[in-house]
Amino acid sequence: MRRATAVLVLAAMLAIGGPAAFAAAHQPRHGSRHEPRHEFRKVRVPPGMAVYEWHNAGDLAPDEVQRRLRFLRANGFHTVYLEIGNYLEAAELEDEGLLRGIRRQMQRFVATATGYGLSVQALGGGPDWFGDDRRYLGQLLVELVGSYNTGVADNERLKGIHLDLEPYTLPGWLDEDNVEANLVEYLTTIQGIVGTYRSELDRWVNRGLQLGFAIPFWLDGRGDAPGPVEFGEETKPAAYHLIDLISDLRGAYLVVMAYRDFTRTSDGSIAHARDEFRYAAGIGARSGLIVGQQYGPAAPEEQHITFHGQPRWVFRRAAAEIAVAFRRYPQFRGLSVDDIDAFMAAAP
Repeated sequence: MRRATAVLVLAAMLAIGGPAAFAAAHQPRHGSRHEPRHEFRKVRVPPGMAVYEWHNAGDLAPDEVQRRLRFLRANGFHTVYLEIGNYLEAAELEDEGLLRGIRRQMQRFVATATGYGLSVQALGGGPDWFGDDRRYLGQLLVELVGSYNTGVADNERLKGIHLDLEPYTLPGWLDEDNVEANLVEYLTTIQGIVGTYRSELDRWVNRGLQLGFAIPFWLDGRGDAPGPVEFGEETKPAAYHLIDLISDLRGAYLVVMAYRDFTRTSDGSIAHARDEFRYAAGIGARSGLIVGQQYGPAAPEEQHITFHGQPRWVFRRAAAEIAVAFRRYPQFRGLSVDDIDAFMAAAP
């Protein structure tokens, strides 16, 4: 995710043979002089894809919004996680005029996306949304989205809330003396957000509302990561507690950020997401899991965690391998791409 460093499901039927095979499968046809020309070639993919849009609804000119949404539609995306931090800030200021203006910007963005067959989920979060002073922010975001949906047309409604919290990026958070208490605070905060979400589902306009959280793969306690933590009278890895919190909610999901630019070996993206899938399947969770992948930039020593600078066909090949690995799990909801700008800037 961009905030920490940062659902693209691709067809398992896509050839995994490299650039030549991909290009051959997507050559444009020239059989008719009346055939329309398109800016973006369509990619064959199954439903369920989403991507992170880190600009607020009013940050981009209408023409740029159209261009980005056309690209997403042509590349098989179905969901956009749209940053709404400015809406939350306006609510905190209790500035009704500012709220109305931002709401209109959101309505236009969502309606335009709906016209392209795309759904939009509200994106928010921060590493400091914890503790007695700021724990309320996640719940407030859920309430704001729920209230927004009651006052807009069907084609302007947000389809979910996605939270990117990542407190472990703060200095000292993972220190041995602090990490267990920090994990309990993290789980308590998410428990409160889930409770607010359950309340919003009682409104008829929000019955299909989704709720998602981005989590690092190492919360499953593997390797030298923080081990099991006691929460709710049970001791298990934090990732498993998180799955428990949402397991009965079909509209809820976790994005497991299994950031690698390769899929195989014990350090590949498939291995890093596998334990979460096995646990969710073992308890019969109705909620979903998404395999997160990074396209945004990373530090020089961390180039193995991102596809940044690599052509999109390389990512598609890896994504197809991930889809094959997890498609047998009913909890599988696809993959996520962390940064629309980086993805669009990459070579085909």
